Amino acid sequence: MARGASSSAWASAAVTLPSVEQPSFELDMTPEPARSVAPGVEPEPEVAEAEPEPTLTVLELTTGLRDAVRRSFPGDVWVRGEVQNLKRSQNGHTYFSLVEKAVGGRGDQVKAKIDVALFRDDRGPVDRAIKAVPGAELGNDVDVRIRGRIEVYAPQGRVQLRMTAIDPVFTVGSIAANRERVLRELAAEGLLERNGRLPMPLVPLRIGLVTSAGSAAYHDFVQELTASGLAFQVAPIDVRVQGANASGRIVYGLRQMAMRDLDVVVVVRGGGSRADLAPFDTDVVARVIAAMPVPVICGVGHEVDRSVADEVAHTVCKTPTACAQVLVGRVRRFQQRVDAASQRVVTRARARTAMANRELDEAARHVRRGVPAMLARERALVERRHGRIDELARLRLRDAGRRLDDCSRRVGELGRARLREASASLDASAAVVRALDPVRVLERGYSITRDDAGRVVRRTSGTAVGAVLRTQVADGVVVSRVEGTAVDDDGGEN
Repeated sequence: MARGASSSAWASAAVTLPSVEQPSFELDMTPEPARSVAPGVEPEPEVAEAEPEPTLTVLELTTGLRDAVRRSFPGDVWVRGEVQNLKRSQNGHTYFSLVEKAVGGRGDQVKAKIDVALFRDDRGPVDRAIKAVPGAELGNDVDVRIRGRIEVYAPQGRVQLRMTAIDPVFTVGSIAANRERVLRELAAEGLLERNGRLPMPLVPLRIGLVTSAGSAAYHDFVQELTASGLAFQVAPIDVRVQGANASGRIVYGLRQMAMRDLDVVVVVRGGGSRADLAPFDTDVVARVIAAMPVPVICGVGHEVDRSVADEVAHTVCKTPTACAQVLVGRVRRFQQRVDAASQRVVTRARARTAMANRELDEAARHVRRGVPAMLARERALVERRHGRIDELARLRLRDAGRRLDDCSRRVGELGRARLREASASLDASAAVVRALDPVRVLERGYSITRDDAGRVVRRTSGTAVGAVLRTQVADGVVVSRVEGTAVDDDGGEN
């Protein structure tokens, strides 16, 4: 609807540019008559008369440019382009650049740019026109169709467009058309639901926050998490979420978060106009959100409007506080489930304990009733077994006594036989000993001679003249001195 309205408005406001009269340059091709020169004399070179070149002052040059622009564009013109670097001064003036970007390739490459000034005196009609069309805004990254007069601002030597009107229907239609184009491309590539299919962690405590540090959005989000008393860990990164190159800064912040170990990433911004949502309608921001490895929660929308970033994010909230409440609520629900499970475990344990106590009491009663009878039975059994043991012991003792008597008799008989054998052997050994006793030998007439050292003298060579000898005979010892020695003829000694 906006696109058709803008096309009709463009056709109705078409500007017919006056033709600019081009200067004509006519050359005189008639040859000049040759000058006569005397033979042998070289002609003198012709010297052209020097004419001074015109020199302009800076003011004359800028004035000429202004006049040329006025001749080319005598009235107001309609111009379309994208708003960039919008600034509002304290005295009520608004300044921005209107750019035309390349189609295809690098979409951020600027092909042409012109500065625009909306002065305070001209803002009334422009503001009324914007308010008359819901959704129309004059902000950065917004395609607009504006009307104004081309001027040359001599003090700064620049060409600018003095804005006097705006086509708000074109702006709304352009925003909607661009948004629908981006959504179609993302849907065709399967990116609209990619991040939404990621499972949300049961306990998302490690949070990456992409927003402007120190902004109201930052404080609202962090304050809500802090007030919960839960162990949230917030890793913020400071980026511009509106204004010139805001989309590039948002992409940078998201890519930095993708390299961190997080449970979820939250992108929030504070309140603002519909035009402030332009960075979140860009293709690059939507693609980065779709490619994030963790769920992304967006809190950048308005109560009615939804950005492209909202469409590709895992969860969408209207405010930064609502984003924090989503996380707090998820952790609370997990905590409640754990508490409920713990309570069920305690309840079941108590029931099992009570049942076990009842069973134990019943078993104790059975034991108390059955123990006396059991003890009586066991005592009777013990007594019977004790009697049998006594009888068996008497029988065993009687048998053992008989066996002991038999063994004693046999030992006595065997001992006496062995004693007789030992006595006979001893008598034989005594007879042998007596036969070999040296005293017996001496009684038969033999004697034993020893020297002073007590050695037995067996040969004459073992004595010397004058040596004292001791000869043992059967009834004593004879002491003698050697007078001499003689050797037997047969080699013996005497």
